[in-house]
Amino acid sequence: MDRHDPRPAADVPERRGAHCLRAEPEAETVAKIVITGASGGIGAAAAIELTRQGHDVLATGRSASKLRSVRERMVGAAAPGQTVPDPIVADLSSLAAVRVLAEDIAARWSSIDVLANNAAVSPTRRETSADGYEMMLAVNHLAPFLLTHLLLEPLRAAGGRVVTTSSGAHRIGRIDFEDLQMERSFRPIRAYGRSKLANIWFTSELTSRTGLPASSYHPGAVNTDLGRSSRLAALAKPLMGVLTRTPEKGADTLVWLATDPEGGAPRTIYYYDRKPGRMSARGRDTARAVRLWDVSAELVDV
Repeated sequence: MDRHDPRPAADVPERRGAHCLRAEPEAETVAKIVITGASGGIGAAAAIELTRQGHDVLATGRSASKLRSVRERMVGAAAPGQTVPDPIVADLSSLAAVRVLAEDIAARWSSIDVLANNAAVSPTRRETSADGYEMMLAVNHLAPFLLTHLLLEPLRAAGGRVVTTSSGAHRIGRIDFEDLQMERSFRPIRAYGRSKLANIWFTSELTSRTGLPASSYHPGAVNTDLGRSSRLAALAKPLMGVLTRTPEKGADTLVWLATDPEGGAPRTIYYYDRKPGRMSARGRDTARAVRLWDVSAELVDV
């Protein structure tokens, strides 16, 4: 669940060579789309909608049972005769598992049109991954960083694009390179915001270093399982339907960036409701984005 909801802004620096906004993808184009974190929430909603539009969607997630349920809904949304790929179960808290996931995806598809990095966690206390990294840093940033790196070849083969789910919470994110694992100071909301700031910096550097079109977006305050262990979330649950948007609404900008020409030549690196979103000053800090990329490459050994 994301409560940070910045308004769209016209003052976001634009990228050169941008396309005009278009509401729908070209119906005759079938894309191969990989979505992480698709066992529920925004990822599941996006997988179902993109399948309804006729695309080949490979859903990945931690829960085999939830993925089976999502695939059933994808099959229900598919046109007669349309094939729905079997999902892949993967725990992105392990870098070894990320590497296996990349191998499994590449074994199925030699080209990928869209990689949607959507998986995220938000624990209420400091946890560490199998590799010893702070959990939100590991799952929300290092996993998509590594997965994208490992899938560069099939993405390039298709002239593909990368879409990453960030958040308005990036505004409260600060990355201390002297305490990257937050061993000295840990607050859940700041750790989450930090990981979402990392998503924006990753997006910025990805296009610069690889030439791939890359974008990130804020889904809005969405009623999902993210942060489900939070006591505050439990207390607020009766109000969720009133105060938050549905996963389908939260997934709308992801679906748009995955299919619209805008996502193939983004005007900016951060969107909200299909428009350039308002980034914090830190989100525009390209020097620190470069540093995070280099540090991340060392942490995941690429």
